[in-house]
Amino acid sequence: MSINQRNNWVASFTLLGALLLSHSVASFARAQTTPGQPVHFRVTSETQRLEMVVRTSRILTLDNDVPRMLVNNPGIIKATPLSPNQVQLSALQPGVTQVNLWDTKQKLYTVDVVVSADARELENLLATMFPTAQLSVKPLAQSVVISGYVPSPDMISRIHRVAEDYYPNVIDNMKVAGVQTVLLHTKVMEVSRTKLRTAGVDWGLVNGNDFVIQGVSGLISKQASQAGVATGLGGDTVRFGIVDGANNFFGFLELLRKNNLAKVLAEPTLVTTSGRPASFHSGGEFPILIPQSLGTVSVEYRQFGTRVDYVPFVLGNGRVRLEVRPLVSEIDPARSVTLNNVTIPGLRSRWVDTAVEMKAGQTLALAGLLQTRIESENRGIPWLADLPWAGAAFRRVQETNNEIELLILVTPEFADAMDPHEVPCGGPGTNTTSPTDTELYWRGYLEVPNCDPQAGAGVMTNELPPIMQPHQMMPNYGPAMPPASETIPRGQPQMAPPANNTSMRLPAANQQLMTRPSSYQPTYNTGTRTPPAGPPKMTRHPAATTLPGSSQPGLIGQQGYDTLK
Repeated sequence: MSINQRNNWVASFTLLGALLLSHSVASFARAQTTPGQPVHFRVTSETQRLEMVVRTSRILTLDNDVPRMLVNNPGIIKATPLSPNQVQLSALQPGVTQVNLWDTKQKLYTVDVVVSADARELENLLATMFPTAQLSVKPLAQSVVISGYVPSPDMISRIHRVAEDYYPNVIDNMKVAGVQTVLLHTKVMEVSRTKLRTAGVDWGLVNGNDFVIQGVSGLISKQASQAGVATGLGGDTVRFGIVDGANNFFGFLELLRKNNLAKVLAEPTLVTTSGRPASFHSGGEFPILIPQSLGTVSVEYRQFGTRVDYVPFVLGNGRVRLEVRPLVSEIDPARSVTLNNVTIPGLRSRWVDTAVEMKAGQTLALAGLLQTRIESENRGIPWLADLPWAGAAFRRVQETNNEIELLILVTPEFADAMDPHEVPCGGPGTNTTSPTDTELYWRGYLEVPNCDPQAGAGVMTNELPPIMQPHQMMPNYGPAMPPASETIPRGQPQMAPPANNTSMRLPAANQQLMTRPSSYQPTYNTGTRTPPAGPPKMTRHPAATTLPGSSQPGLIGQQGYDTLK
């Protein structure tokens, strides 16, 4: 073999080895790149930006050969030439550096390389453990930022615990997907049945200046006994007296049986967002005197009645975790406290703190809150009250039986804001207005229909399309209305010809000719001049219905409610 042939074989093997090495390095780089990013990064402008992850590589490709290259920070990026116009970059550690490349024409290309920490293992683990969540993981120097959407709030805490095994600090940028506005329909129903039985006797014997008073039941007044007459305090049910000269005997009996029934129904509807507390209170407040320094006294108010606190949490998939805290309280004079001659009443309350997980639209019922309270009292004069039969004249007995049933129903639903076309046209009180002097004094109306001048009588007759009002018309001395036999289009007002035969013309937008009578009582029909059948309708004549040439309404004119027959 000649020397030239041997040199050719050596050159061929060298070229083949270089090609195999280049292919192997490119395959290794392709395997080390970040998913979603191409292996080759083409450098086309003088300044470009390249983002990489630790332990990945990219191949820079130029149109011309690269005879010279410089890496500003070799500890972050390692550069390896692969061919005359390709350079492989390997990310060693997180950081920012620059790679300068010169081509054969001495043109400088600068690539700003940003190397971030490797969070692909954490991202793959979160995607496996939480497939319903859409998460994005961005590692920092000593922390990680997790952003995206999760279907339920309780999933956020579990994602935090997993991420803290990889990074000491977790920056939460996650949001809960889905509707977060919750509508709470609530019904609070309470029934209280009270049974009272009481019996007491008070009597007084008066003989001149001598008297004997028995007032253990609190029915007789002892201050008036010196006047020879015993008076009651108003708590007795039977009163009698025996008067014989100077001897006066008065008796006061309290024999009472009373059954009380009280029903309380509160049905509020509250709107809140996920995780935000909401509450309502139906009842009242009573003042409490608080002594202060220098002899001053301040006043504080204490609530009593029915109060319910809510905290809803949207969990996703149509489920809601609801915390409910109902409290029912009432004033109890038996637990009052007297301070500085001021009596402060006590409260008798019942409350529950519970939580439940349920679907939107289901109802939570808090039942079983039953309370039965029996109070008995027997007071009297010692020894005398214990006598059989005769002891009833020296004592007072009372029994109170109170039975309370409480039921609370809560139904959470998802809600959203109304669109403009869904907003009601009017609210309570907007359909009526204050009457005129004639309607108030002569007819006794306290409110009358609110006829909008822009809507006319169409507002009062099944809300048909509005018509032009007389004050929007212009005088016209042309032809009058069509004959009475002519059919009027549907939805147009029917009017009788006026007494003075004055015709009016609409603006240019509607050149239909109309006339207005002095009474101006428009009605709607279905295509003919015959009034529609049915019950009579009530309409109110607008105030601005006077036209030139028409008779003015008098003191008792066509105003107010009129029955159309």
